[in-house]
Amino acid sequence: MQRPLQSVQKWLMYLWPGFLSLSFIALILGFAFSGLFSEIRNIDLARIFQNNYLFRVIGFTFFQAGLSTLLATLVAIPVARALARRPTLPGRQIFLQLASLSLIIPTIVGVFGIVAMHGRNGWLNQFLSLFDISAGNYLYGLTGILIAHVFFNAPLLSRIFLQSLEALPPEYWRTTAQLGMTGKDIFRLVEWPLLRRIIPASCGLVFLLCFTSFAVVLALGGGPSTNTLEVAIYQAIRFDFDIPKAVILSLAQLSLCLILLIIGSKFARHVVLQKTEERSVQRFDARHTIAKITDGLALLAMVFLVIPPLIATVWKAVSPRLIAVLTDEKLWTASFNSLLISLAAGCIALILAIGIALMLRSLQSPYRLGRHSFASSFATMTDLSGSIILLLPPFVLATGLFITFRTAASLTVLAPFLVVIVNALMTLPFILRILVPAFETSAQKSDHLCDNLGIKGLNRIRIIDWPQNRKALGLALGLSVALSTGDLSVIALFGTQDFTTLPLLMFQKMGSYRLDDAAITALFLCLQSLILFILIERTIAGKRFSFSTTKANKRVSTSA
Repeated sequence: MQRPLQSVQKWLMYLWPGFLSLSFIALILGFAFSGLFSEIRNIDLARIFQNNYLFRVIGFTFFQAGLSTLLATLVAIPVARALARRPTLPGRQIFLQLASLSLIIPTIVGVFGIVAMHGRNGWLNQFLSLFDISAGNYLYGLTGILIAHVFFNAPLLSRIFLQSLEALPPEYWRTTAQLGMTGKDIFRLVEWPLLRRIIPASCGLVFLLCFTSFAVVLALGGGPSTNTLEVAIYQAIRFDFDIPKAVILSLAQLSLCLILLIIGSKFARHVVLQKTEERSVQRFDARHTIAKITDGLALLAMVFLVIPPLIATVWKAVSPRLIAVLTDEKLWTASFNSLLISLAAGCIALILAIGIALMLRSLQSPYRLGRHSFASSFATMTDLSGSIILLLPPFVLATGLFITFRTAASLTVLAPFLVVIVNALMTLPFILRILVPAFETSAQKSDHLCDNLGIKGLNRIRIIDWPQNRKALGLALGLSVALSTGDLSVIALFGTQDFTTLPLLMFQKMGSYRLDDAAITALFLCLQSLILFILIERTIAGKRFSFSTTKANKRVSTSA
């Protein structure tokens, strides 16, 4: 009797942080689903299906996501091939860094840059007007959605494809040169067999991102005919206050996301390649004239797609309205609200992630619970539980929580708490991908030593865990805060005149066609996100704020 009791106590001692984190997540999800299911009895399916509204929304959601993914892939493959063929291309590293900016800037800022470039009075139309050519108002509608999704996702796919192509052994390229293979043959026999193995997983991720896109469709959709499920849920609650309609849309989106994730997992393949040499590979096919032309066109297309919107945002921010906007009380109130929300959401997400990471470390370490037969299965279930929030789009979670607590307090009181909780859970999977490997590596290095020396509890945290993991903790918290600062989705649903954040304030200015004010707000938002990320990451990691050019260049090249 004593031995089973000691075993239970040992399990509880190691696993209680994870149990607390998972219990909190389960509690929030339980509240959300109870709110959604409580409205099922009020759903009039006949009214919803009568005019085929749901099917039209689902159909367009699939159509725009599929077309966006296809276009992003068609842009990314030539760019990845061009960069892989030319590892010593002048400005290659700068190009990769600039293209990656579209991956990290807040979505609403990227949307504004696209409006500044492609809008009726945008740079492109102004340039065409010099030749008495008018492109018209092509931005709002499906075209604008596609441009924005390619802007955000083509660089992501390019980096994924480039990483795989660069991992091909140098012997491949020597063989192609000896055989005198043309660029077409190389693509058909060498590059395409590799790419087609990674395309399903990478394009599946992009499809899911486009499927659940909100800010892009809300800003550039142009009308009811281009509504996606996310925007339809937003309109059902925000404008119509039709809770049953929002519930059926939420359940439809949740079901479809689950189906897509299951299908994607069936096609996902892990491709492992190992280079036999670390030096740059000389691609002989890069000398061909056709290769030079196609590579140049591909890189120019990516430059034209990504760089001008970013420059246009900064250019428009430097306007006579700069001082007036920066001294506006609304800007600083929204900035303060964004700061509080992002810090609160980031801290909650970090605490939850630490609990789950500690639990996984204990389950996998042979010096703790890893020797038990079912510890591995339990660890897999725990890892999936921490990432299950990816299945639940933020609007579905926010809708369920709002329905559950709407009778308990007013929206003015509920809004800040709901925005913080939803943002914390939405950033949790990304933090786990940072902390779990770091904690596992720390355990592999130190568990044996700590077990022999009897270093436990607070002493282990102070002497071993904190020094080894503080860099990962700083990166995780900084990333979570930056993501929460730029989020528009949940605050767009619950924001009021008295409760506004920088992304919502910027969206409101774009809606009222105050583009100069919106540009200044966009630049302010980017700077706030960047400063918060740098301060948090470097402070927790214990790094000094050095502006040495050598260190900065080394850091950039390592991260790239």
